[in-house]
Amino acid sequence: MVQILHTADFHLDPKMTNFLHRDQERRDDFQKNFDEIINFSLKERPDILLISGDLFDSINPRNPVRNHVISQFKRIHSKNIKAFVIGGNHDMPRSIENALSPISILNTIEYIDFIQPEGQFISKRELNINNLKINIFGESYDVLNTRMRDPLDELSFGNLDADLNIFMVHGSIGLFRYRYPGDYIIKEINIPEKIDYVAAGHLHDHIEKERYNPNLGSSTLMVYPGSIEFLSFNENLKKVKGFMFLEYDKEGLINKEFIKLETRPIEQIPISINTNQENIYQTIIQEIENFLNDRKILKVILEGKIKVDQIASIKSSKLINYGDENCFKFFLDSYSKLDFETTELILPDKERASPIEIFSQFVDSLIAREENENFKKILIDAKKISLEKLEKFGVK
Repeated sequence: MVQILHTADFHLDPKMTNFLHRDQERRDDFQKNFDEIINFSLKERPDILLISGDLFDSINPRNPVRNHVISQFKRIHSKNIKAFVIGGNHDMPRSIENALSPISILNTIEYIDFIQPEGQFISKRELNINNLKINIFGESYDVLNTRMRDPLDELSFGNLDADLNIFMVHGSIGLFRYRYPGDYIIKEINIPEKIDYVAAGHLHDHIEKERYNPNLGSSTLMVYPGSIEFLSFNENLKKVKGFMFLEYDKEGLINKEFIKLETRPIEQIPISINTNQENIYQTIIQEIENFLNDRKILKVILEGKIKVDQIASIKSSKLINYGDENCFKFFLDSYSKLDFETTELILPDKERASPIEIFSQFVDSLIAREENENFKKILIDAKKISLEKLEKFGVK
């Protein structure tokens, strides 16, 4: 029997500039779950650890992260756990100037086996564990694939003569009917029927599919374990993160389990607003009160239709400050799903009106309708300052 831990998409040292002063804390969330997987491996001692791409979020991770990863894989190596890694679209070099992946140093010091492309054949490793012959094939993401072709169209798997044939791949497999913009598609027909397990990476949701192989009367299990943390609001926020733990013998799959990881709470909520609401800010505050949590990443999306002159009542900056005080990080989408009723512009009653005359008449109409004396004074002052600026820049 052989035990296998399959994981992918660690994205260590991600760029988190939108988290401002909490960017390092957010990066630490990814490192924490990387450490969880390492500690699980040291406890359960799988024979094989498979990492199917995007170990790092870029080809230039910072040195403290590199050092930590080296230290952790040293622990794995010391327990004779065989770690195999392929490159993903984030950690494979895209130019001659950056010709080495950061994974290479782990391979150089022999803590992991970095399976890299080798000519016309898909790279292969042969193992014998507990009298079980195992082939591990690996195909990293082809970042230089400008023709958007399936790399497997031009590559051969070679001899599939093992008791257990595993194919590690990073990319979008057509069977799953999901792709990111700019992805090439790996055709499932190019994956031989003799492959028992496809250890896939790239898609951040945990997805499993079983393909029946009619010529052999067998099946191939294809699995994306998903990323170990949420990287964006575009992911399925209802799904949990984790990794696969599998057991095989000469007869095939004995057991498979998806081991869950604890992630930082993340939520996205829509809030409807309309033209009848005078204080939109207060409406939003009331809506989000039950969602606030000092560990949570929260995004609010405003929906509906309002008047242009209601925009100010959203008080975006004040709302973001309130959210950040009560959440780990608060994001506000004010416009992508919000429509606006445009204010009808009534031109002066004359054949040709100057821009200043049109502006003055419009502001005068706002002043005339305004019932709040403080706001009315603000509009009067704004008109005066605006006219001075327009005159200064030669607008007549």
